Amino acid sequence: MLYPAYGTVSCHEVCGYAERIGSLRMILADDSPTTSDMDIFDEVWELPPPEHVKEAHELLRRWCDQRRPDGLFVQSERGLMLGALIAQEYGLKGQSVAAAHLCSNKYLQRVALSHAGVGNPQFGLAESEADVQRLADDFGFPVVLKCVISTMSRLVTLVSNRDDIGPAVARMRKSLTESADVKRLVSFAETAGVDLGCDPERQFLVESFLDGDMVETDGFVIGDRPFTFGVTEQVQSIDPRFFIEAYLLPAEHTDNQAVEAVSDATIKAIGLRDSAFSIEMRAKDGTVRIVEVNGRLGWDDGFSDLFSIRTGGERIVQAQQIALGIEPRLELDTSQFASLAYRSCYYNGIVERLPSKDELEKLRTKDVRFGLSTNRGARFVAPPHPEAYPHLAWALATHPASSHAAHELARQALEKLDIFVRKT
Repeated sequence: MLYPAYGTVSCHEVCGYAERIGSLRMILADDSPTTSDMDIFDEVWELPPPEHVKEAHELLRRWCDQRRPDGLFVQSERGLMLGALIAQEYGLKGQSVAAAHLCSNKYLQRVALSHAGVGNPQFGLAESEADVQRLADDFGFPVVLKCVISTMSRLVTLVSNRDDIGPAVARMRKSLTESADVKRLVSFAETAGVDLGCDPERQFLVESFLDGDMVETDGFVIGDRPFTFGVTEQVQSIDPRFFIEAYLLPAEHTDNQAVEAVSDATIKAIGLRDSAFSIEMRAKDGTVRIVEVNGRLGWDDGFSDLFSIRTGGERIVQAQQIALGIEPRLELDTSQFASLAYRSCYYNGIVERLPSKDELEKLRTKDVRFGLSTNRGARFVAPPHPEAYPHLAWALATHPASSHAAHELARQALEKLDIFVRKT
């Protein structure tokens, strides 16, 4: 298990599969292993931070030469590019180095999708106020400024008019020099010998703002065959923008067949194989355009519970099976409607009060279940801080006929949780 995303893909979930079948030894390779990790893994390897791809690659290769792993569980943004290098070098199941690069380098991702005829926003590279102004004149306001590598909604800025350009560019240029994500992409390029097509330490993406239904697809690619859990509708925050407030499965007001067709074409264009995927899109007036392609499981808390309602399976286990070359049993129950909603904090503060797991279990009903996304004492920072992760808790609700009705149930349930974050 390489550089896990704590809180979203649980180490206990991964190790649980090994315990059930009894013949797997689970090894953690991470930069910050804990005492708890040492209790649940058979071995723990300490790596350099994920932005030091070259050093981590050399160390991991030495270990793999001695151990010869049978599979590599790479389902976090931090481990994606390094994992692809190791998988390719040791003949393990997983996406190629080229596909991992396209999933991580959003500029070349746009170029590849455009060449394949897959819908994109208008886009270009910039490094100055003048560049942004020129592209905004071409695209029209508003425009979106993005770091070249995915930063999980961080370093994404909506620019609505000329007066916003200067401050937005100043923030972006400062953030690029400090971003561990940018350093990881640059280090990967040096290690893999690939051309980034840009300078992510100076340049950033400028894109036209995509209006329309906010939807995404999630699933697996078995070999080169996509298996999609369904089309999920997103509910995004308004102020600040670009953070997820809820997911509704399935989307009820979108041509889901058209969305899945574009999703399949995207997977082919990127060259994804033997991998999970999460693809964000906008659908409007019969046109579907890509916002972002990720070659990994979706990160958000509660996703495993959400998708298991439709598949009846555990996506963590299924991802492990794919990594080991075992074709998982994948089925869909399209009669189910569900919504996963979040309680969030968008200001600087410290979590002082949360319900206990026992209290959450008492609140659970046949239609609503809960989970925590943080812990007491955790410090929250306000966007656009690069470490802003706003989710405090989640509620997952089901309804026999409507995902929108399920969303209302989940939202109301979250308001009942006794949560307090003291402002700092």
